[in-house]
Amino acid sequence: MLCCVNILPTPLKMCMGMCLHQDIREEAKKAKLQSSKIEQDLFEQARSEINVFKILILGAAESGKSTLIKQIKIIHSHGFSKQELVSFKVHPAVLDNLLTSMKFVLRGMGMLRINLANKKNKIHARSILSCSQCMGDDQELLPFVAHAFCALWADLGVRAAASRGYEFELNDSALYFFENMSRIIAPNYVPTERDVLRVRVRTCGIIETQFQVNDVIFRLYDVGGQRSERRKWLRCFDCIQAVLFVVALSSYDMSLPEKPTVNRLQESLELFTSLCSNTVFNSTSVILFLNKTDLFQEKILHSGRHLRLFISSFKGADADVDAAAHHINAMFSACNSRADQPVFHHYTTATDTANIRVVFQMIIDQIFRQNLAAAELL
Repeated sequence: MLCCVNILPTPLKMCMGMCLHQDIREEAKKAKLQSSKIEQDLFEQARSEINVFKILILGAAESGKSTLIKQIKIIHSHGFSKQELVSFKVHPAVLDNLLTSMKFVLRGMGMLRINLANKKNKIHARSILSCSQCMGDDQELLPFVAHAFCALWADLGVRAAASRGYEFELNDSALYFFENMSRIIAPNYVPTERDVLRVRVRTCGIIETQFQVNDVIFRLYDVGGQRSERRKWLRCFDCIQAVLFVVALSSYDMSLPEKPTVNRLQESLELFTSLCSNTVFNSTSVILFLNKTDLFQEKILHSGRHLRLFISSFKGADADVDAAAHHINAMFSACNSRADQPVFHHYTTATDTANIRVVFQMIIDQIFRQNLAAAELL
């Protein structure tokens, strides 16, 4: 090719050279513009992230993480719209929770050797146990299911078993749904925010929630607590400024649904230990939520399932709720070996909006103080 160029007339060679240089200049100009655009995008992204505070919410399954996210929506994001509330019926989360809870009680009756007080209710028990869905095509509760619910909840045997639900690990919200059954099974029922807080829907994947306080944008990342979901936690570690670890205090006598031989509180303790020892979180604030204090108090005071029976290191009195809670807190605090990064703890009831409002305000104030202190050091 070069030999062909050499035999061309001089004016033509000069023209080709000018064209080549012009092409190079155009490419360089495009590259410079592209580079400037990338730099500008990075600058804008960095500027937009200055006032963003990212919080990763971790914890074992059924510790109350998703309920906390719902509370944040109620407190800082104008709550749930009418359409969103209706969706909890249509899907139908509330009614499914009611159905699942009743099935649990009926199976628990066998374990506790409690019979139905009214033998005529056997047909209703069979219909509930064999029921796979409780809503018809009109998105309303099937009449035979509604009738079975009412008949069974009126049965003294069912109520006796439900009152001992801790013995067969009945879900936390079962009694709430049973006590509100007449409202829930009524035609044209629309779930309330309290119903939504109580409903249990398994978290799959990663759910991001965002809210703003003054000029600071908070982004909360909720991931599933089941063992199968934990591999997804690694995707959330980038640029996290705080980890909110949720522990269900009332789980001290319970086992994992996916592995019945493992104690739930022990599982939480092992998870928290791995969190504190992970170098990824060396500069990350860790906040511990000791959750479900209402259920914990009820269990310690009235169930006979004393903490010492499940945690041998506890030497306090059987009915001393505060001593029991402080002992569990000390177990988790001992997992943290970072002297420069203390673990801040709060006792919470995730279903209590007033409690979570106060606790989150304390966390926000703490974050603002830390940011102010960091700014003064710069």
